[in-house]
Amino acid sequence: MSRAIYRPSGEVIGRPKAGGLYMWGLAILVGALAALAVAAIQTLILYAQFLAFGSASGRLSSRLVEMPWWGRVIGPIVGGALICLLLRLGISVGWGPAPRPFGLQDVVQNRRLRGTIRSTTLSLRDAFLSALIAIISLGWGGSAGREEPAAHLGASLAILPGRLMGLNLAARRMLLGMGVAAAISAALHAPLAGVFLARELVLRRLRLSQLGPVVIASVCGWLFARWLIDGRAIIDIPDVGVILPQVHVAALLAMPILCMFAYASTLVWARAPIMLAAFAARIRLPLWLLPIIGGVILGIIALAFPQVLGIGYEPLAAGLGGNYTAELMPVLALAKIAATAVTFSFRWGGGPIAPSLYVGAMIGASLGVVAGLVLGVAAPQVYFGLLGMALSVAVLLNAPFTAAVLALELSGSPEVGAVSLLGCFIACMAVRRLAPAASEETGQMLRWR
Repeated sequence: MSRAIYRPSGEVIGRPKAGGLYMWGLAILVGALAALAVAAIQTLILYAQFLAFGSASGRLSSRLVEMPWWGRVIGPIVGGALICLLLRLGISVGWGPAPRPFGLQDVVQNRRLRGTIRSTTLSLRDAFLSALIAIISLGWGGSAGREEPAAHLGASLAILPGRLMGLNLAARRMLLGMGVAAAISAALHAPLAGVFLARELVLRRLRLSQLGPVVIASVCGWLFARWLIDGRAIIDIPDVGVILPQVHVAALLAMPILCMFAYASTLVWARAPIMLAAFAARIRLPLWLLPIIGGVILGIIALAFPQVLGIGYEPLAAGLGGNYTAELMPVLALAKIAATAVTFSFRWGGGPIAPSLYVGAMIGASLGVVAGLVLGVAAPQVYFGLLGMALSVAVLLNAPFTAAVLALELSGSPEVGAVSLLGCFIACMAVRRLAPAASEETGQMLRWR
């Protein structure tokens, strides 16, 4: 059989050579570049948080709780003003009248690499400007994650060697998947999840036997990232401990509640930006001015719930560790959904993976406390929280394998991974069956152009 991909027009696109060492060598380069991009984004976010709030490394939530009220309000407003200037710069470089930062959803949307490099949003100029917006957003209190900006920058850097070397379209698509896998692996310290994410979202028609370069890029990105940030854990997950059989049964019964929260949060984050953009167009408000209004709203939210600003990994670990009550955690989850909707609607940077992990962890840990009281056992809130995180990511990305493997890598527990795999497939199947239109919308991962 011919080793070529045929477009409907009859144009032939050659495949990368099977076993070609050049792709394996480029995989190492892509992994290194993605790790450097992730380390740079993470470091600059920490510096921005220190500049905006005086926060120590990774302790934004604790610092916001200690700050006076005016400090919580002024920080997001200043960040919103800076983002307005950068979005106005984006208009001048060709982003159009509706400028916005880019993310993983743009890589998935343009994974076929059709058209010019500018039309795919994967040019280095667009990637670096978008990453800068994400850094300022997350540094000044935006309620979002850094994984998607890192994936977009990693993908843009990954296809650069293919453009310089004149590789064919199939090879450049492979490089795109390698960049996404390496960036996600470096950002979450999850090399397996990075490979599965690239397979489920970017390289959907690639055979598993051809994922060798993607695996190399993901592992290299993970190793380089651990070396660059001294091997520190991204999320401080407590030990799961012994999971009794009755706890597994309770977890299965709690899955519908976890799925409902995951679906509701994803739907809110997908619909809110579209509704606000339509409202702004009706009152003739330039979209590049929206971030400063969003900064005011985020500052008001921070007055009552400072734990929901920023990426949120510190309060997430605190919730799993039992530092929050079962009554407070659902409230924090709802506040996080609202803060993230404001972040996306008012065109701040960042992505939804970290907020979905936060919401799933809080709802799951709260249900775990309740299950422990009912069953008369030690509260299995870490286990329930990890299951909630997996289900939230699965519904958000429509990627059950990725979410389950991520839960396995974060917890180090095969039991958590197995139950998460079952729950993620059930959740994705339920969303596709019960709300097919919404499933397609959320499967595009918040495409709000």
